[in-house]
Amino acid sequence: MPANTGATLRLPTASADAVREGRAPLSRADGVRFLGHVDGVSSYRFLSGTYDLTARLR
Repeated sequence: MPANTGATLRLPTASADAVREGRAPLSRADGVRFLGHVDGVSSYRFLSGTYDLTARLR
């Protein structure tokens, strides 16, 4: 993501911990704020940076 930008990611997931950055839940990654998990959708706010994500989708 370019410098001085941000993004919101919403993914249909089995649980809030289904999205990972490296080996840790995405909610614990630097530069990421977990917004919530509602009706099977996890939402995250990202600061600029590079992320390597994996997810178990529902």
